[in-house]
Amino acid sequence: MNAVYDILVNNNASVSFFNAVGLPRLAPYWPRVFVSAALFELVFRLGFVLTPVLFPSSWGRLKKVERYKWCVRLASSAHAVYMVTRALVVIANTKLRSNPLHGYDPVAESAFSVTVGYFLWDIIDTYKHIDIAGIGFMAHAVMAFGVYLLSFTPFLQYYGACFMMFEVSTLFLNIHLSLEDLGLQDAIMYFINGTALVSSFFFARIVYGTILSINVWKGIASSEIPINPLISVFVKLANLTLMGLSYYWFSVIIVTAKRNALDADLIRALDEMENRKEE
Repeated sequence: MNAVYDILVNNNASVSFFNAVGLPRLAPYWPRVFVSAALFELVFRLGFVLTPVLFPSSWGRLKKVERYKWCVRLASSAHAVYMVTRALVVIANTKLRSNPLHGYDPVAESAFSVTVGYFLWDIIDTYKHIDIAGIGFMAHAVMAFGVYLLSFTPFLQYYGACFMMFEVSTLFLNIHLSLEDLGLQDAIMYFINGTALVSSFFFARIVYGTILSINVWKGIASSEIPINPLISVFVKLANLTLMGLSYYWFSVIIVTAKRNALDADLIRALDEMENRKEE
């Protein structure tokens, strides 16, 4: 297997191709992109097989769209767990941190090849189910795919790892939605996870994400090494799109949380009224 992999990545045609398209650092990793995309599709498909066995009653209550979303979350969670753990290793790399715009690192590139594979899968899956996923998720998938693909120029590998900390909130969001599908809204775990979701989304995406965005824009503006104008424009557009989506999604989370709190208060008030009538 290693021999086949070496032949794929070390032949002159492969190296020449990626040099020609401006992604020289991708040459040793491109098979991982497609293998990763295939593995995320496998995780997605396994969800339809294993979930009915593990949660038969809950699965039986779910509609077709809800089952699809459940399995998408499985693939999303697998990517989030992998990338958060790998991103922490990359962020701790002081050499890469000293050159956050143009530095490169094999650990980061190995991890980012998996992320590019994930967002490639995400683009294809979202396109096939655009009526369910919506244009916002397609924009997110396309922009994230493009940014992490461009990290192999190389560009923004350190910041790419930092932005991957967004995925911490993805884990809590997926758990939150899955608990709802299992009908566990009254469980203490649902409340604890909901608190973690709001907190992680706010601090990881809104606060940390905004600080990172400012640093990226400043870094691009003050870079002593010339940056391809097209790459610069795309990265800025992607940043505005992804941060804009984060701000929007956070507002949705807050509105939903307030509505759920009001619903809970209403239910308690009705219960109290019912108890008084019985007295």
